[in-house]
Amino acid sequence: MDRVRVIGPKGKPYALYVYEAWKSYLKRERGSSWLRRLSRGMDKVATRAQMRLERRGITVNSLSTLLMFCVEALPVGALLLMLAPLWIPMLLVNRWKPLLQRGFQRLAPRIAVKRARLKALLDEPQGIGLVQRLFADMEHSESQRMQKVIERLHEVTAWYCPTAFWPAFNEIKAPRLMCVPDVVLTDFPVGFSSVNGNYTLQVFEKVQESIHSAHNLVTYSDAVKWGTLVDRYGVDAEKISVIHHAANKLNRSVEITGFPDTEKTAKHHCQKLLFQALLRATNIDYTSGLVNGELQFIFYASQFRPNKNIITLLRAYEYLLRNRYISHKLILTGHPRSAPEIQDFISINRLENDVLCLPKLSIAELAACYKLATLAVNPSLSEGGCPFTFTEALSVDTPVVMARIPVTEEVLTDPQLQEISFFDPYDWQDCARRIEWGLAHPQELLARQRITYDQLSQRSWSDVVNEHIEVLDRISRVDRIKNLQ
Repeated sequence: MDRVRVIGPKGKPYALYVYEAWKSYLKRERGSSWLRRLSRGMDKVATRAQMRLERRGITVNSLSTLLMFCVEALPVGALLLMLAPLWIPMLLVNRWKPLLQRGFQRLAPRIAVKRARLKALLDEPQGIGLVQRLFADMEHSESQRMQKVIERLHEVTAWYCPTAFWPAFNEIKAPRLMCVPDVVLTDFPVGFSSVNGNYTLQVFEKVQESIHSAHNLVTYSDAVKWGTLVDRYGVDAEKISVIHHAANKLNRSVEITGFPDTEKTAKHHCQKLLFQALLRATNIDYTSGLVNGELQFIFYASQFRPNKNIITLLRAYEYLLRNRYISHKLILTGHPRSAPEIQDFISINRLENDVLCLPKLSIAELAACYKLATLAVNPSLSEGGCPFTFTEALSVDTPVVMARIPVTEEVLTDPQLQEISFFDPYDWQDCARRIEWGLAHPQELLARQRITYDQLSQRSWSDVVNEHIEVLDRISRVDRIKNLQ
């Protein structure tokens, strides 16, 4: 690891600082502003003073009581006089309020359009043409700054880029290795065409440009190497290295030690984490009532993207719920708002209280969901490597059923294991059958899958890093030999 360095140009564009500050402001805890608290406090004081003066006023029946009333009323009158620049305009606005409302009604549609556009610009900037152009210019400027830094580092023998979204990486005049996890947009062009408009197309074009101009590539599976890079893009197979993932373990996030019954304590800890997450669910009105009991559920951890095959899973679950009478909830980790077709399916089939969406889980909450789930499922149609679902779930002793796709068959090679673990991702009925079997035989499924999991666990992330370094060393040696000839 002493041969690996991370560098970058000093400082960030001020425009990026401003945007990051704005995003932090949007994520702040929503509480009462000081101005609102001050206004409520002043209103309470004014109301009490008014009520006291009213009570004093109706009891005036002599010169002495009139004098006492004046003594209390004078400070209030003086205060009203001092605040006249505030309350007099408010009275006038209230007097002319009907006229102002009619004027605003005529302007409201145009104001609403401007406000919606501004909100979209600030909340989802990647979908706005202006922001796309500004970001592209900023990216080009930062790439030039990075290029100048790189040109001064003559002692670096090889460069590695973990993403294919940066074509400028291929301008480096030294041995370089670019990672291409997958190119799912080529497999699902229609689905991704509705995601972020032209921005997604621009990203796709950058990926293709990066692949065509790259000298050496690394990916996570033979399926992507041969099916995507060689067959689809015509990349020389000799230039592509395959480095498989290691097991992604979550057990350390939920393990508890130092108690007589560690398993029971860990389960209680996981339940607290799950209930904590349920209070942030998209259907909070319902999920807030689930925090006092045990919850049986099926779990799929993934963002909502076209290749994730969520609708097939929802169809299978809806069938099991309504026709096979399972009592399990289905917990997902995406936000329905990001995928209208998913939101519509849940609404049309009245699944709002059965399909629970818990976006933005922490690592500990994710581990707790896996730990407490009866069954984990992954219906994805395409992945760059074997989905992390398998090792994440098995690391906390939860069985899994998965889609039969090339990358899963590449890693889980035992035919008997495939038979009880895989389903056809294009057939929701097969998905439903496999889920139902897994719910009925969780221990049998877990026992068979643990054998493969134990084998996969022998590979560590240090092994993955070392294999990347070996590839970097190799392409560096090849370059030195060429220079000597």
